[in-house]
Amino acid sequence: MVKLDTNGSNPRMLGQLIHARGIDFVSMDVKAPLDSFSYRRAAGLTVDLNLIRQSIDLLKKGEVGYQFRMTVVPGLHQEEDAIRLGEQLRAGPRFILQNFNPANPLAPSLTQTRPYDPGFLKKIEKEVQQMV
Repeated sequence: MVKLDTNGSNPRMLGQLIHARGIDFVSMDVKAPLDSFSYRRAAGLTVDLNLIRQSIDLLKKGEVGYQFRMTVVPGLHQEEDAIRLGEQLRAGPRFILQNFNPANPLAPSLTQTRPYDPGFLKKIEKEVQQMV
């Protein structure tokens, strides 16, 4: 099995790989709800959300196995952010919430951030996975 991890910023390449049968499964990181403020805050830079949406739409066609992942960072994401993204994706069990790991974050200021309680995160994940 050939698996691709992507942030969704290059839907053209993703489509080429899918159509060439160069990949069997895609894990796409979606950083935040699909609005410019939330995404810029989570990604740390301005992102073309049209490219992200194109990649999402491409995956949802079902030509390849896929999942969407959101790493939930306390102080950056609230419960409402995961729910709003769940409503936008409507991916059911293909939407996974990952708990933040402060061991080696990209932003050194986050090393003291405590992850969410795993039970709390599982409760939210169960709710968003019911959205189809």
